[in-house]
Amino acid sequence: MSISRSLLETTFPFEAVSELSAREKNARYGHVSTLHVWWARRPLGVSRAVLFAALIPAPAGDTTGDLCSFIARSGRRDDAGTYPGLAEWRVSATDSHIEKAKDDILRAHGARRPRVLDPLAGGGSFPLEALRLGCDTYASDLNPVAVLMEKATLEYPQKYGSRILASSAVMGGSPDVRATDSLLDDVRRWTEWMIAGAQKELGRFYPEDPDGSIPVGYLWARTVRCPNPSCRAEIPLLRQTWLARKGPKLVALRIIPLGRQVNAEIIEAKDLSPEDGRGTVSKANVVCPCCGTRIPGNRVRMEFQDGMAGQRLMAVILHHPDRVGKRYRLADERDVRVFGEAEREAKEKRRLLRERWGIDPVPDELLPPVGTLGFRVQRYGMRTWGDLFNSRQKLALVTFAEKARAAYGEMLSAGLDASYATALATYLGLEVDMVAAFSNMLARWENTSEAIKHLFSRHAVPMVWDYVEANPFSGSSGSVKSGARYYYEALRYCCESSPVPASVSQASCSSLPYPDGFFDLVATDPPYYDNVPYSHLSDFFYVWLKRTVGNLHPELFEAYLSPKSEEIVAYPSALGRADDRRSFQSRMELALREMCRVLKADGQVIVVFAHKGLDAWEAIIAALAAAGFRVTASWPVQTEMKSRLRARKSAVLGSSVYMVCRKATVERTGFWPDVATSIRHRVRERIDRLLDRGASDDDLLIASIGVAAEEFGRYKRIAMPTGGERPIRQMLTLVSESVAEHTSRRGQSGLTGQ
Repeated sequence: MSISRSLLETTFPFEAVSELSAREKNARYGHVSTLHVWWARRPLGVSRAVLFAALIPAPAGDTTGDLCSFIARSGRRDDAGTYPGLAEWRVSATDSHIEKAKDDILRAHGARRPRVLDPLAGGGSFPLEALRLGCDTYASDLNPVAVLMEKATLEYPQKYGSRILASSAVMGGSPDVRATDSLLDDVRRWTEWMIAGAQKELGRFYPEDPDGSIPVGYLWARTVRCPNPSCRAEIPLLRQTWLARKGPKLVALRIIPLGRQVNAEIIEAKDLSPEDGRGTVSKANVVCPCCGTRIPGNRVRMEFQDGMAGQRLMAVILHHPDRVGKRYRLADERDVRVFGEAEREAKEKRRLLRERWGIDPVPDELLPPVGTLGFRVQRYGMRTWGDLFNSRQKLALVTFAEKARAAYGEMLSAGLDASYATALATYLGLEVDMVAAFSNMLARWENTSEAIKHLFSRHAVPMVWDYVEANPFSGSSGSVKSGARYYYEALRYCCESSPVPASVSQASCSSLPYPDGFFDLVATDPPYYDNVPYSHLSDFFYVWLKRTVGNLHPELFEAYLSPKSEEIVAYPSALGRADDRRSFQSRMELALREMCRVLKADGQVIVVFAHKGLDAWEAIIAALAAAGFRVTASWPVQTEMKSRLRARKSAVLGSSVYMVCRKATVERTGFWPDVATSIRHRVRERIDRLLDRGASDDDLLIASIGVAAEEFGRYKRIAMPTGGERPIRQMLTLVSESVAEHTSRRGQSGLTGQ
């Protein structure tokens, strides 16, 4: 059965869905995003709602309101305090909403499971929710890290989630697999085995305090020498010195200059002064606390590049098992001594594992070239991925990697079959990745939550002056034990998604391994022009996965680093913005042509896009048109963090537009003045609706571009009065001007009371 016009092409409760989406972006416990880092993930609830609306026909009569309420009910909570509706991300796979959605989809497709593809699957939101809706699901990506994540969320949980193991063998201290009844149980058991083995070797390098307090982390500051010949103090580089700013709890590290030496003390609320909290460095410019000498950023960078910079252990963050909250103390001689012991142990461990593995256990692969989008650390002397870790972090990570590798052999000895052991070992490798994300010299201490934040809080690898070194065994923030709890619940969500696994493959989007006209729906979230350097960022994990599970997935990790030549990202080039746009557009067009080829004649494509720049929008709209698609509907959905919404006093709505497209079959020609009039009218309608919801100027612009693209798609060609056709740039300029003009009029009307 074909769907001539879907619900998504007719109406969609985007305001209510946006409320749920904003709440989901604050979710952590049980959310699939805690299984592994991936950048710019799309919300699960939105993905599910959009897929459902695309896979059922627009109803006849006045029942669209009922369907919109079924998807999301804005502002109405049930007794459990949650928003009922399909777009609530925590809806169980056995919930009546899911069951009804699956029945509706099957009915719409003649009792056949529709085929759904995401060829740029990344974090896997669309395919995971397609599985939950009962679709035959296909996911592919060129990036090996993404493919492995997709196997861990879309293939292994569905394949092994309720597997019963019959083995009774227990060998070499392995977990007792006799009682195992699910993938989740096995992952938990082998994770505990890996952690126990690592802690046995490493525990002495994270000693408790005499009173039983456990170190959560160690606060380090990088250092440079004051260039003043009469001073030469070693300056700790601190962006700011707050340790805790959580409600009434205020704790800071006070810098105390004593002659040519910089000392410190920890002070609390009653002893704070207006000067406390200020750091010694801002945008690489340093002020010496001892003599006041100012050191410009270029001089600071030279110190790092020449190997003259150092680091200093400043403070230790602690928690006690029998007490609430965290406390802080200055680092002492024992802390420095233990670190030195770990440093020596790391060198010996590295030598032994290099001999055994035939590869340096500490990643020696080169960082991207200086100037790469999103990267700043190379300007400070860091040249390899291994340079992002201090000695104790290197020791911890290579030990975890060693245990993860050894676990596979133990699994086979315990009677597990090789394919299942590979799946289990893959989860251990992904867990080591998360240890690395929190255990590096770019992780930061967030004083407002008193928590360790991993280096990918932003979609970049920026320079960090002061960093926190996590204790992986603390059971508190940043530790593998704390992270494992989130990990298991995220895996549970995947295990409950479907009894049928997705088809996961590594493939270039410009050459998909599927026949013509194979899919009912293609739903994808392509790179947002120049927002995220996916392949370069993912190399952080690629180099560790190569060492933990590369031998189990040689087809993914045999290369030096992840593939980049076919990546669809507008990296800045020496040829300028116009060339960057053309490069992105041509690659995007190739990918969209392949999507068009594998899509059924009456199928739909959902493309999610978000960017503030008109160059980016010109590229994606031109690529869609050149690939043979027309936009039939577009819906703006809030995908920002809820905290950001409060900060800017915005109700819902945000910066992602979900565009629905079909293969272009229209033959008519439009005349630009008429089309421009229609665009202005549609833009005014959407602006009025969004302004009433508190949308920002950027939100209004991209939401208006979406409706303009719909008008644009009604014609095969648009003739200009002066000749030529398909004026994409003119359309975007018109939208920008219309948004500015209409919002200005609305504002003036509100001020004058008219």
